[in-house]
Amino acid sequence: MEGMEEEEEIPVKYRLRGETDWQVKKEAVMKLGKTEWAIRLKLCKQGDDHQYYSLHVVLLTPGKVSRIQIKCSREGETKTDWQQEYTFGSKQSVIVNPCLMKVGEQRDKVTFVVEIKQLCEHDNPILELPDDICFPNADYALIVGDKKLHYLKRRAPLLGYMFEDEEKKEYEVENVDFVDLVDAFGVFQHRWEFPADRLLTLIPIARKLGFDVWGPALNREFSQLVYRADPVKIVAKEAEEIQEFQFNTTLKLPIEDVEAMGASTIPDNQNHLVTWEEMNRNCIIYTYTQEIQGQKYFSLGFQMSRPSTSDSGNSGDDEVNVTDDDEYSDSESKFFAIEVHLINEKGERLISDRIRRIRDDEYTIVGSPVFALFEDVLGNCVDGRVELEFNFVEVPDDEDEDTTPDENLDFEGDFKPPPKIRMPGVINGEIKCQGRIIQINREYLSHHSEYFRGLFSKRFKEGQMDCITLPAEHLNTLCSALDLLYNRRLVLSDVEISRVLDFSDRVCLKTLTDGLQSQLWNSKVMDIKCTMEQNEEVLRAARATRKRTRPADFQDEPLDAPPPPNPERVFQELPDMVMNEQMSS
Repeated sequence: MEGMEEEEEIPVKYRLRGETDWQVKKEAVMKLGKTEWAIRLKLCKQGDDHQYYSLHVVLLTPGKVSRIQIKCSREGETKTDWQQEYTFGSKQSVIVNPCLMKVGEQRDKVTFVVEIKQLCEHDNPILELPDDICFPNADYALIVGDKKLHYLKRRAPLLGYMFEDEEKKEYEVENVDFVDLVDAFGVFQHRWEFPADRLLTLIPIARKLGFDVWGPALNREFSQLVYRADPVKIVAKEAEEIQEFQFNTTLKLPIEDVEAMGASTIPDNQNHLVTWEEMNRNCIIYTYTQEIQGQKYFSLGFQMSRPSTSDSGNSGDDEVNVTDDDEYSDSESKFFAIEVHLINEKGERLISDRIRRIRDDEYTIVGSPVFALFEDVLGNCVDGRVELEFNFVEVPDDEDEDTTPDENLDFEGDFKPPPKIRMPGVINGEIKCQGRIIQINREYLSHHSEYFRGLFSKRFKEGQMDCITLPAEHLNTLCSALDLLYNRRLVLSDVEISRVLDFSDRVCLKTLTDGLQSQLWNSKVMDIKCTMEQNEEVLRAARATRKRTRPADFQDEPLDAPPPPNPERVFQELPDMVMNEQMSS
């Protein structure tokens, strides 16, 4: 999520070097030599308690590389608030000073004077990066080899924990290309626009550094949606044919060029928009592939918005909408399930799946990451094409629909075991926790967790068992972690997030840990620390009861001593034993 939110454009007073007349506009457009420039001054709310004036300087002329000097001061004052030289060109056509001036409780009327002076320009569509790059108001630096990037610490607070020496204010970044580092920070701070493929390369680099990047090109990339703090606006592309759907009806969707399908959901044949016009609902259905433990799987994803998140009246530069599930009326709250079938030309269902009990929130994301083996889907292709059938089925609020009965066991009398909880997709394993059985895909868990990879291997007896038991875990936490891992967006409380993070850390679920941490650091309300402090004793006690059992050779504590003998019992039995011995002799 972008750091600048709820932006309000305000007039800016500017002049060009050498001119004497001042001009006041919301967006100042000017010409320097052969290049056109724009200046925007905005009042930005960053979090709940901080407001800053931010200044945007934009190169509007493509195919040019130009170095300019920017000077900004308040009218009537000799002190300069910001003065810097910067080279513009290629994708680096925007530079933002996000913290030009902090605004107090009483917003003072301030007139900023902005001057720009062109130092040099030349025709060159490719910008060669200098070895030392300084972003506005930079106070810390990242080093890659002999190159250095200076950035503003408050824009990426989590990155500050990497600096062991606070006085040095420099950190060497390993295994990152300098161009990638600059572009990642440029997208984050300056909103540089890159195509989707480039953004997909920058996302893991940004997350490694403690922040997330986004862009309009990624609005239909399913893998980036699950952990975003705010929903993305779902809109149709130009000339896109929208197919209608509604609950309790059948929707058939042809998928073209299956053999060429890849891991990204951005290609047109891998995301399909369907809508229910009567309720102004939009849903994107994603199809993609992924390699899991040497097997290639055909995967599905669903992103659905309710009317409030489809409202086109929202303003702002970011194509996001804020939703609060607690404000959603209980009278309209429903649950539904999605049934998916791969069908042949005769309409016969060949592969089926059911995504269980989905709450009909204002913004919903669910998925079936291991819907079917890719080779099984290819085996049912006709001219490179398959057809999927979808049913959006309403489920009663009080029905325990997320479970399936155990049909393999016979029980006497009226006793029936608790039904099983089923994860979407191919099922080939089970986990037992607090008396409930969860059906999972072993390869999928092993792909994301080193702990489960070892547990399911042949080196441990659990690897030979159809059902493994996790006696030290809590069922609700385990189910929440698995739901998130299976690409289901959940609205969790601070305590629930801390418990899921605790579980994911213990079982080495790096994908889940990184996603939740990114979600926390990009959320608008940062009350996690407070809540965790208040519940620290409760959480510590809960962690103590959920320690994983270990083999006897690795016990942390010595075994308990045997109980002491009872003296009275010994003394009472002793005379009888002596008497018996005497009689026998």
